[in-house]
Amino acid sequence: MSDLIPLSEVERDLDAPGGGWRASLAARGVPVVEDDLGRPSISRSDARLLFVERREAEVRARELRERQDAEAEARRQASARPGWTLPPGMSVAEAIAAAEYAEKGYSGPRRRTLVEDALAPDGGLVFHPIRSDGSEGDG
Repeated sequence: MSDLIPLSEVERDLDAPGGGWRASLAARGVPVVEDDLGRPSISRSDARLLFVERREAEVRARELRERQDAEAEARRQASARPGWTLPPGMSVAEAIAAAEYAEKGYSGPRRRTLVEDALAPDGGLVFHPIRSDGSEGDG
């Protein structure tokens, strides 16, 4: 008698199957007997199997959810418009400007800015004329 678990205890922890516990257990060949208090009960080993089955079903459901999530993410990424990744430390605006400059052929060396000149180790400023009339390099 001490080896029996009342169905009310099983129902507390496990959701009842569609037709109820008695019908489900009868279909599985699990005998439902009365304990010493007259409650419908099943053996401890049968109850343990029910709990093991529930844990396995939860693991399968979680794995299925994870697989479906991964497949959905793969489909989402496959349907996304192609693009390019940002170089480390570069903002979107800087990357767009760099791409536009490269597209127009401005990928060569650039002049230092006024701030770069002021902060340079040599400490000197470089004169950058607004227009090039050809006389800068002559003298």
